[in-house]
Order: sequence, then structure tokens, then C-alpha cells
Amino acid sequence: MKCPVCGSADLAREKRDMPFTYREQTTVVIEVDADWCNACGEALIGPEQSDRVTTAMKRFRQQVDGG
Repeated sequence: MKCPVCGSADLAREKRDMPFTYREQTTVVIEVDADWCNACGEALIGPEQSDRVTTAMKRFRQQVDGG
């Protein structure tokens, strides 16, 4: 399947670390299992991984905000 964002490359099923920046601070969500585009870096994430990534991002935002 071609990347739906850039259309340049086939997607590769892999586990990769996903950086997340909020208010100039960065964390990394480790080993996100997704279909990754090697051209633009976009990831197509299934529901289970999406929940995990969303939870990690929410916790990080709360940590940065002091709550």
C-alpha cells in the first residue's frame, strides 16, 4: 500500500519510536507498531496502538503543565 499522505513509498510494518513535542519539550513513545512511510515518516496506527500513543501523549502534556 502506498502512503496516503505523500504517495511516494510503500508502507512498512515496523515498530519504531515516535517522538512527541509539546511546549518545546520532547518525549518518545517507544516501539509504536504501525505501518510507516520511509519517505515522509507518516505512521498509520491501529486502534490499540493509537490508544497507547494517545495516553502517553496525554500524560506527557500533564507532566509538562505540572498537573
